[in-house]
Amino acid sequence: MKGSVYQRGRTWTYRFRAPERDPSTGEYPTISKGGFHTEKEAWKACRDAMRGADQGRVVRPSTRTVAQFFGEWFLAVEASMDATTWQNWNDYARCYVVPHIGAEKLQRLDEPQLLKLYAKLLSEGRIKQDRNYAMYHYWHNHTVDGSTPSPREVAKACGTTIHAARAAVRRYNAGIAPKQVHPGLAPKTVRNIHAMIHRALVDAVAWKYTSHNAAANVKPPKRSRARRTVWNLEHIRTFLQTASHDRFAALFLLELTTGIRRGQICGLRWHDVDLEAREITVHDNRVVVGGHARDKAGGKTHNADQTIAIDRTTAAALQKWRHLQNEERAFFGSNYHPGNYVFTFQDGRPPHPDSIRQRFDRLAAAAGLERITFHDLRHSYATAALKAGVSPKTVSERIGHADVGFFLQTYAHVLKNDDREAAEQAAMFLIGDGYPSSTGVD
Repeated sequence: MKGSVYQRGRTWTYRFRAPERDPSTGEYPTISKGGFHTEKEAWKACRDAMRGADQGRVVRPSTRTVAQFFGEWFLAVEASMDATTWQNWNDYARCYVVPHIGAEKLQRLDEPQLLKLYAKLLSEGRIKQDRNYAMYHYWHNHTVDGSTPSPREVAKACGTTIHAARAAVRRYNAGIAPKQVHPGLAPKTVRNIHAMIHRALVDAVAWKYTSHNAAANVKPPKRSRARRTVWNLEHIRTFLQTASHDRFAALFLLELTTGIRRGQICGLRWHDVDLEAREITVHDNRVVVGGHARDKAGGKTHNADQTIAIDRTTAAALQKWRHLQNEERAFFGSNYHPGNYVFTFQDGRPPHPDSIRQRFDRLAAAAGLERITFHDLRHSYATAALKAGVSPKTVSERIGHADVGFFLQTYAHVLKNDDREAAEQAAMFLIGDGYPSSTGVD
Protein backbone atom coordinates (compact mmCIF):
# COMPACT_ATOMS: atom_id res chain seq x y z
CA MET A 1 0.00 0.00 0.00
CA LYS A 2 1.41 3.35 -1.06
CA GLY A 3 0.27 6.77 -0.10
CA SER A 4 0.92 10.27 -1.33
CA VAL A 5 0.54 13.83 -0.13
CA TYR A 6 -0.05 16.96 -2.15
CA GLN A 7 -0.70 20.60 -1.51
CA ARG A 8 -4.10 22.18 -2.03
CA GLY A 9 -4.00 25.89 -1.56
CA ARG A 10 -2.34 26.53 1.79
CA THR A 11 -2.91 23.08 3.28
CA TRP A 12 -1.75 19.54 2.59
CA THR A 13 -3.81 16.42 1.83
CA TYR A 14 -2.91 12.73 1.96
CA ARG A 15 -4.36 9.99 -0.24
CA PHE A 16 -4.02 6.21 -0.52
CA ARG A 17 -5.94 3.22 -1.83
CA ALA A 18 -7.82 1.11 0.72
CA PRO A 19 -6.53 -2.49 1.06
CA GLU A 20 -9.99 -4.03 0.63
CA ARG A 21 -12.66 -3.68 -2.04
CA ASP A 22 -15.93 -1.92 -1.33
CA PRO A 23 -18.59 -4.68 -1.37
CA SER A 24 -21.14 -2.36 -2.96
CA THR A 25 -18.96 -1.32 -5.93
CA GLY A 26 -16.30 -4.03 -6.13
CA GLU A 27 -13.61 -1.36 -6.38
CA TYR A 28 -10.81 -0.24 -4.09
CA PRO A 29 -11.93 3.07 -2.58
CA THR A 30 -9.54 5.98 -2.19
CA ILE A 31 -9.09 7.30 1.30
CA SER A 32 -7.99 10.91 1.67
CA LYS A 33 -7.97 13.66 4.21
CA GLY A 34 -6.85 17.27 4.01
CA GLY A 35 -6.42 20.38 6.09
CA PHE A 36 -2.90 19.67 7.36
CA HIS A 37 -0.68 22.69 7.86
CA THR A 38 2.61 21.08 6.77
CA GLU A 39 3.76 18.29 4.47
CA LYS A 40 5.37 16.50 7.41
CA GLU A 41 2.10 16.56 9.35
CA ALA A 42 0.23 15.17 6.34
CA TRP A 43 2.74 12.31 5.90
CA LYS A 44 2.49 11.36 9.57
CA ALA A 45 -1.30 11.28 9.38
CA CYS A 46 -1.11 9.27 6.16
CA ARG A 47 1.13 6.61 7.72
CA ASP A 48 -1.17 6.37 10.75
CA ALA A 49 -4.21 6.04 8.50
CA MET A 50 -2.58 3.33 6.36
CA ARG A 51 -1.56 1.43 9.48
CA GLY A 52 -5.13 1.57 10.70
CA ALA A 53 -6.43 0.44 7.32
CA ASP A 54 -4.13 -2.60 7.41
CA GLN A 55 -5.58 -3.48 10.81
CA GLY A 56 -9.15 -3.15 9.53
CA ARG A 57 -9.71 0.24 11.18
CA VAL A 58 -10.60 2.29 8.14
CA VAL A 59 -12.00 5.70 9.02
CA ARG A 60 -13.73 7.09 5.97
CA PRO A 61 -13.83 10.86 5.55
CA SER A 62 -17.02 12.31 6.95
CA THR A 63 -18.60 15.71 7.47
CA ARG A 64 -20.33 14.56 10.65
CA THR A 65 -20.22 17.35 13.23
CA VAL A 66 -19.66 17.05 16.96
CA ALA A 67 -23.31 17.96 17.55
CA GLN A 68 -24.54 15.29 15.13
CA PHE A 69 -22.31 12.68 16.74
CA PHE A 70 -23.55 13.43 20.25
CA GLY A 71 -27.13 13.19 18.98
CA GLU A 72 -26.41 9.66 17.71
CA TRP A 73 -24.31 8.67 20.70
CA PHE A 74 -26.83 9.55 23.42
CA LEU A 75 -29.54 7.56 21.66
CA ALA A 76 -27.23 4.56 21.32
CA VAL A 77 -25.96 4.42 24.91
CA GLU A 78 -29.13 5.33 26.82
CA ALA A 79 -30.17 1.72 27.47
CA SER A 80 -26.74 0.70 28.78
CA MET A 81 -26.08 3.69 31.02
CA ASP A 82 -27.26 4.66 34.48
CA ALA A 83 -30.25 7.01 34.09
CA THR A 84 -28.79 9.71 36.33
CA THR A 85 -25.44 9.67 34.55
CA TRP A 86 -27.09 9.70 31.13
CA GLN A 87 -29.25 12.71 32.04
CA ASN A 88 -26.32 14.62 33.55
CA TRP A 89 -24.09 13.93 30.55
CA ASN A 90 -26.85 14.82 28.12
CA ASP A 91 -27.26 18.15 29.92
CA TYR A 92 -23.50 18.74 29.80
CA ALA A 93 -23.40 18.15 26.05
CA ARG A 94 -26.48 20.27 25.36
CA CYS A 95 -25.48 23.21 27.56
CA TYR A 96 -21.70 23.34 27.50
CA VAL A 97 -20.26 21.36 24.58
CA VAL A 98 -22.55 21.70 21.58
CA PRO A 99 -22.97 25.51 21.86
CA HIS A 100 -19.17 25.95 21.68
CA ILE A 101 -17.79 23.18 19.44
CA GLY A 102 -20.93 21.53 18.10
CA ALA A 103 -20.40 22.87 14.56
CA GLU A 104 -16.85 21.50 14.38
CA LYS A 105 -16.27 18.42 12.22
CA LEU A 106 -15.81 15.40 14.48
CA GLN A 107 -12.77 14.22 12.53
CA ARG A 108 -11.11 17.62 12.98
CA LEU A 109 -11.62 17.80 16.74
CA ASP A 110 -8.22 18.04 18.39
CA GLU A 111 -6.55 18.64 21.73
CA PRO A 112 -6.12 22.44 21.49
CA GLN A 113 -9.86 22.84 20.84
CA LEU A 114 -10.71 20.87 23.97
CA LEU A 115 -8.23 22.86 26.06
CA LYS A 116 -9.76 26.13 24.80
CA LEU A 117 -13.24 24.78 25.61
CA TYR A 118 -12.25 23.88 29.17
CA ALA A 119 -10.60 27.28 29.71
CA LYS A 120 -13.71 29.07 28.48
CA LEU A 121 -16.00 27.01 30.69
CA LEU A 122 -13.82 27.71 33.73
CA SER A 123 -13.87 31.46 33.15
CA GLU A 124 -17.38 32.12 31.83
CA GLY A 125 -19.16 28.82 31.31
CA ARG A 126 -22.13 29.27 33.61
CA ILE A 127 -25.26 29.67 31.47
CA LYS A 128 -27.78 30.36 34.22
CA GLN A 129 -27.84 33.94 35.39
CA ASP A 130 -27.43 34.45 39.11
CA ARG A 131 -31.04 35.52 39.66
CA ASN A 132 -31.00 34.44 43.28
CA TYR A 133 -28.23 36.85 44.27
CA ALA A 134 -29.83 39.63 42.21
CA MET A 135 -33.14 39.11 44.03
CA TYR A 136 -31.43 39.06 47.39
CA HIS A 137 -29.46 42.23 46.60
CA TYR A 138 -32.66 44.04 45.63
CA TRP A 139 -34.64 42.69 48.60
CA HIS A 140 -31.87 43.42 51.15
CA ASN A 141 -31.24 46.99 50.00
CA HIS A 142 -34.92 47.90 50.19
CA THR A 143 -35.36 46.10 53.51
CA VAL A 144 -32.49 48.07 55.06
CA ASP A 145 -34.20 51.27 53.88
CA GLY A 146 -37.35 50.19 55.69
CA SER A 147 -39.43 49.45 52.61
CA THR A 148 -39.43 45.65 52.36
CA PRO A 149 -40.52 44.76 48.80
CA SER A 150 -43.23 42.24 48.07
CA PRO A 151 -42.45 39.09 46.04
CA ARG A 152 -44.26 40.65 43.07
CA GLU A 153 -42.00 43.70 43.24
CA VAL A 154 -38.92 41.49 43.48
CA ALA A 155 -40.05 39.45 40.48
CA LYS A 156 -40.70 42.55 38.37
CA ALA A 157 -37.38 44.20 39.26
CA CYS A 158 -35.26 41.09 38.71
CA GLY A 159 -37.07 39.52 35.77
CA THR A 160 -38.10 36.30 37.51
CA THR A 161 -41.39 34.48 37.96
CA ILE A 162 -43.61 35.29 40.91
CA HIS A 163 -43.20 31.70 42.16
CA ALA A 164 -39.38 32.02 42.23
CA ALA A 165 -39.63 35.38 43.97
CA ARG A 166 -42.00 34.05 46.64
CA ALA A 167 -39.71 31.11 47.41
CA ALA A 168 -36.71 33.46 47.49
CA VAL A 169 -38.35 35.92 49.89
CA ARG A 170 -39.28 33.04 52.21
CA ARG A 171 -35.62 31.99 52.26
CA TYR A 172 -34.41 35.53 52.94
CA ASN A 173 -36.91 36.01 55.76
CA ALA A 174 -35.70 32.73 57.27
CA GLY A 175 -32.13 34.04 57.25
CA ILE A 176 -30.87 32.05 54.25
CA ALA A 177 -28.72 34.51 52.30
CA PRO A 178 -27.19 33.37 48.98
CA LYS A 179 -23.57 33.85 47.98
CA GLN A 180 -22.67 35.46 44.68
CA VAL A 181 -21.94 32.80 42.10
CA HIS A 182 -18.76 32.87 39.97
CA PRO A 183 -19.51 33.19 36.22
CA GLY A 184 -17.36 30.16 35.45
CA LEU A 185 -18.02 26.50 36.10
CA ALA A 186 -16.40 24.70 39.02
CA PRO A 187 -13.33 22.60 38.12
CA LYS A 188 -15.21 19.48 39.22
CA THR A 189 -17.98 20.20 36.69
CA VAL A 190 -15.45 20.70 33.89
CA ARG A 191 -13.80 17.42 34.90
CA ASN A 192 -17.19 15.72 34.59
CA ILE A 193 -17.63 17.26 31.13
CA HIS A 194 -14.18 15.97 30.15
CA ALA A 195 -15.11 12.47 31.37
CA MET A 196 -18.25 12.57 29.22
CA ILE A 197 -16.33 13.73 26.10
CA HIS A 198 -13.64 11.09 26.63
CA ARG A 199 -16.19 8.31 26.99
CA ALA A 200 -18.07 9.45 23.89
CA LEU A 201 -14.91 9.64 21.78
CA VAL A 202 -13.93 6.13 22.84
CA ASP A 203 -17.08 4.97 21.08
CA ALA A 204 -16.44 7.31 18.15
CA VAL A 205 -13.11 5.58 17.56
CA ALA A 206 -14.69 2.12 17.98
CA TRP A 207 -17.42 3.03 15.48
CA LYS A 208 -14.72 4.23 13.05
CA TYR A 209 -16.14 7.74 13.02
CA THR A 210 -12.74 9.23 13.85
CA SER A 211 -9.20 7.96 14.05
CA HIS A 212 -8.23 9.11 17.52
CA ASN A 213 -9.61 10.23 20.86
CA ALA A 214 -8.48 13.82 21.39
CA ALA A 215 -9.63 13.76 25.03
CA ALA A 216 -7.21 10.94 25.82
CA ASN A 217 -4.29 13.35 25.45
CA VAL A 218 -5.82 16.23 27.45
CA LYS A 219 -5.56 16.69 31.19
CA PRO A 220 -8.73 18.10 32.75
CA PRO A 221 -8.54 20.95 35.29
CA LYS A 222 -7.27 20.04 38.72
CA ARG A 223 -10.01 19.54 41.25
CA SER A 224 -9.68 21.88 44.17
CA ARG A 225 -9.59 20.12 47.53
CA ALA A 226 -11.32 22.75 49.59
CA ARG A 227 -12.19 21.56 53.06
CA ARG A 228 -15.91 21.05 53.40
CA THR A 229 -17.84 22.94 56.05
CA VAL A 230 -19.13 20.65 58.77
CA TRP A 231 -21.03 21.12 62.00
CA ASN A 232 -19.42 20.46 65.35
CA LEU A 233 -21.16 18.63 68.21
CA GLU A 234 -22.83 21.78 69.51
CA HIS A 235 -24.22 22.59 66.06
CA ILE A 236 -25.50 19.05 65.57
CA ARG A 237 -27.26 18.96 68.92
CA THR A 238 -28.80 22.40 68.34
CA PHE A 239 -30.15 21.27 64.97
CA LEU A 240 -31.57 18.02 66.34
CA GLN A 241 -33.28 19.92 69.12
CA THR A 242 -34.86 22.33 66.60
CA ALA A 243 -35.86 19.49 64.25
CA SER A 244 -37.22 17.26 67.01
CA HIS A 245 -40.81 18.38 66.36
CA ASP A 246 -40.52 18.15 62.55
CA ARG A 247 -42.26 15.32 60.74
CA PHE A 248 -38.93 14.04 59.41
CA ALA A 249 -36.99 14.37 62.67
CA ALA A 250 -36.13 10.65 62.58
CA LEU A 251 -34.79 11.04 59.04
CA PHE A 252 -32.36 13.78 60.07
CA LEU A 253 -31.32 11.78 63.15
CA LEU A 254 -30.63 8.70 61.01
CA GLU A 255 -28.60 10.82 58.60
CA LEU A 256 -26.47 12.31 61.37
CA THR A 257 -25.81 8.92 62.99
CA THR A 258 -25.00 6.97 59.81
CA GLY A 259 -23.88 9.44 57.12
CA ILE A 260 -25.67 7.56 54.33
CA ARG A 261 -26.41 9.40 51.10
CA ARG A 262 -29.56 11.44 50.52
CA GLY A 263 -30.84 9.09 47.83
CA GLN A 264 -30.33 6.11 50.11
CA ILE A 265 -32.20 7.61 53.04
CA CYS A 266 -35.11 8.70 50.80
CA GLY A 267 -35.25 5.27 49.15
CA LEU A 268 -34.99 3.25 52.37
CA ARG A 269 -37.82 0.70 52.83
CA TRP A 270 -39.05 -1.05 55.95
CA HIS A 271 -38.06 -4.52 54.75
CA ASP A 272 -34.45 -3.27 54.87
CA VAL A 273 -34.76 -2.18 58.51
CA ASP A 274 -34.36 -4.59 61.45
CA LEU A 275 -35.13 -2.63 64.60
CA GLU A 276 -34.59 -5.62 66.90
CA ALA A 277 -31.09 -6.22 65.56
CA ARG A 278 -30.64 -2.43 65.14
CA GLU A 279 -29.47 -2.75 61.54
CA ILE A 280 -30.39 -1.22 58.19
CA THR A 281 -29.52 -2.58 54.77
CA VAL A 282 -28.69 0.20 52.35
CA HIS A 283 -29.58 -0.79 48.81
CA ASP A 284 -32.29 1.17 47.00
CA ASN A 285 -31.89 4.80 45.98
CA ARG A 286 -34.36 7.56 45.25
CA VAL A 287 -32.62 9.80 42.74
CA VAL A 288 -33.52 12.90 40.77
CA VAL A 289 -33.49 12.62 36.96
CA GLY A 290 -34.58 15.65 34.98
CA GLY A 291 -36.14 17.16 38.09
CA HIS A 292 -38.30 14.09 38.78
CA ALA A 293 -37.73 11.61 41.63
CA ARG A 294 -37.10 8.06 40.47
CA ASP A 295 -36.39 4.79 42.27
CA LYS A 296 -33.08 3.17 41.44
CA ALA A 297 -31.79 -0.22 42.59
CA GLY A 298 -28.22 -0.35 43.80
CA GLY A 299 -25.87 2.17 45.34
CA LYS A 300 -23.45 4.70 43.89
CA THR A 301 -20.38 2.53 44.54
CA HIS A 302 -19.72 -1.18 45.11
CA ASN A 303 -19.42 -0.45 48.83
CA ALA A 304 -22.71 1.45 48.97
CA ASP A 305 -24.88 -1.68 49.20
CA GLN A 306 -24.31 -2.92 52.74
CA THR A 307 -25.80 -3.62 56.14
CA ILE A 308 -24.79 -1.19 58.89
CA ALA A 309 -25.66 -0.97 62.58
CA ILE A 310 -27.66 1.85 64.12
CA ASP A 311 -27.49 3.06 67.71
CA ARG A 312 -30.20 2.57 70.36
CA THR A 313 -31.41 6.18 70.26
CA THR A 314 -31.88 6.13 66.50
CA ALA A 315 -33.57 2.73 66.65
CA ALA A 316 -36.00 4.03 69.29
CA ALA A 317 -36.77 7.10 67.17
CA LEU A 318 -37.49 4.88 64.15
CA GLN A 319 -39.73 2.66 66.27
CA LYS A 320 -41.74 5.69 67.41
CA TRP A 321 -41.93 6.93 63.82
CA ARG A 322 -43.12 3.55 62.58
CA HIS A 323 -45.92 3.55 65.14
CA LEU A 324 -47.12 6.95 63.85
CA GLN A 325 -46.85 5.77 60.26
CA ASN A 326 -48.93 2.66 60.99
CA GLU A 327 -51.69 4.86 62.39
CA GLU A 328 -51.65 6.94 59.20
CA ARG A 329 -51.72 3.79 57.06
CA ALA A 330 -54.78 2.58 58.94
CA PHE A 331 -56.48 5.95 58.53
CA PHE A 332 -55.96 6.16 54.75
CA GLY A 333 -56.66 2.48 54.16
CA SER A 334 -56.64 1.53 50.48
CA ASN A 335 -55.71 5.11 49.55
CA TYR A 336 -52.35 4.77 51.29
CA HIS A 337 -49.51 4.93 48.79
CA PRO A 338 -47.77 1.53 48.28
CA GLY A 339 -44.03 1.13 48.39
CA ASN A 340 -43.28 0.43 52.07
CA TYR A 341 -40.97 3.44 52.29
CA VAL A 342 -39.55 4.29 55.72
CA PHE A 343 -40.01 8.05 55.36
CA THR A 344 -43.25 9.28 53.85
CA PHE A 345 -45.89 11.95 53.96
CA GLN A 346 -49.22 11.19 55.71
CA ASP A 347 -50.64 9.30 52.72
CA GLY A 348 -47.55 7.15 52.20
CA ARG A 349 -45.99 9.12 49.37
CA PRO A 350 -42.17 9.16 49.58
CA PRO A 351 -40.62 12.65 49.66
CA HIS A 352 -38.79 14.15 46.72
CA PRO A 353 -35.07 14.27 47.62
CA ASP A 354 -35.01 17.99 46.82
CA SER A 355 -37.88 18.65 49.22
CA ILE A 356 -35.84 17.03 52.02
CA ARG A 357 -32.92 19.30 51.14
CA GLN A 358 -35.15 22.37 51.22
CA ARG A 359 -36.70 21.26 54.50
CA PHE A 360 -33.24 20.89 55.99
CA ASP A 361 -32.28 24.40 54.84
CA ARG A 362 -35.31 25.89 56.56
CA LEU A 363 -34.72 24.01 59.81
CA ALA A 364 -31.03 24.96 59.89
CA ALA A 365 -31.88 28.62 59.32
CA ALA A 366 -34.53 28.48 62.07
CA ALA A 367 -31.88 27.10 64.43
CA GLY A 368 -29.59 30.02 63.59
CA LEU A 369 -26.84 27.71 62.35
CA GLU A 370 -24.19 28.24 59.71
CA ARG A 371 -25.53 27.13 56.38
CA ILE A 372 -24.25 23.82 55.07
CA THR A 373 -25.63 21.48 52.43
CA PHE A 374 -27.57 18.32 53.25
CA HIS A 375 -24.63 16.34 51.85
CA ASP A 376 -22.40 18.04 54.43
CA LEU A 377 -24.32 16.20 57.15
CA ARG A 378 -22.57 13.11 55.80
CA HIS A 379 -19.21 14.80 56.31
CA SER A 380 -20.30 16.05 59.73
CA TYR A 381 -21.02 12.46 60.78
CA ALA A 382 -17.69 11.17 59.45
CA THR A 383 -15.77 13.96 61.17
CA ALA A 384 -17.55 13.40 64.49
CA ALA A 385 -17.04 9.63 64.30
CA LEU A 386 -13.31 10.04 63.72
CA LYS A 387 -13.01 12.46 66.63
CA ALA A 388 -14.93 9.98 68.79
CA GLY A 389 -12.16 7.45 68.15
CA VAL A 390 -13.82 5.24 65.53
CA SER A 391 -11.20 3.83 63.16
CA PRO A 392 -10.99 5.42 59.68
CA LYS A 393 -11.53 2.03 58.03
CA THR A 394 -14.77 1.48 59.97
CA VAL A 395 -16.09 4.98 59.23
CA SER A 396 -15.18 4.62 55.56
CA GLU A 397 -17.06 1.32 55.33
CA ARG A 398 -20.10 2.68 57.18
CA ILE A 399 -20.58 5.63 54.83
CA GLY A 400 -19.95 3.47 51.77
CA HIS A 401 -16.76 4.97 50.36
CA ALA A 402 -15.37 2.89 47.51
CA ASP A 403 -11.76 3.72 48.38
CA VAL A 404 -10.36 3.96 51.91
CA GLY A 405 -7.38 5.88 50.54
CA PHE A 406 -9.66 8.60 49.18
CA PHE A 407 -11.43 8.71 52.55
CA LEU A 408 -8.12 9.25 54.35
CA GLN A 409 -7.23 12.09 51.98
CA THR A 410 -10.62 13.73 52.46
CA TYR A 411 -10.46 13.61 56.26
CA ALA A 412 -6.71 14.03 56.73
CA HIS A 413 -7.25 17.32 58.58
CA VAL A 414 -9.35 15.52 61.21
CA LEU A 415 -6.73 12.83 61.70
CA LYS A 416 -3.98 15.45 62.05
CA ASN A 417 -5.91 17.08 64.87
CA ASP A 418 -5.45 13.86 66.86
CA ASP A 419 -1.71 13.73 66.18
CA ARG A 420 -0.69 15.32 69.51
CA GLU A 421 -2.93 12.99 71.50
CA ALA A 422 -1.46 10.02 69.61
CA ALA A 423 2.06 11.21 70.44
CA GLU A 424 1.24 11.40 74.16
CA GLN A 425 -0.45 7.98 74.21
CA ALA A 426 2.42 6.26 72.38
CA ALA A 427 5.07 7.89 74.56
CA MET A 428 3.25 6.95 77.76
CA PHE A 429 3.06 3.33 76.61
CA LEU A 430 6.72 3.21 75.56
CA ILE A 431 8.49 4.98 78.42
CA GLY A 432 5.87 5.23 81.16
CA ASP A 433 6.96 7.28 84.17
CA GLY A 434 10.52 5.99 84.22
CA TYR A 435 12.16 8.75 82.22
CA PRO A 436 13.08 11.89 84.19
CA SER A 437 10.95 14.91 83.30
CA SER A 438 14.01 17.21 83.34
CA THR A 439 17.53 16.18 82.23
CA GLY A 440 19.25 19.27 83.57
CA VAL A 441 20.71 20.00 80.11
CA ASP A 442 20.78 23.71 79.19
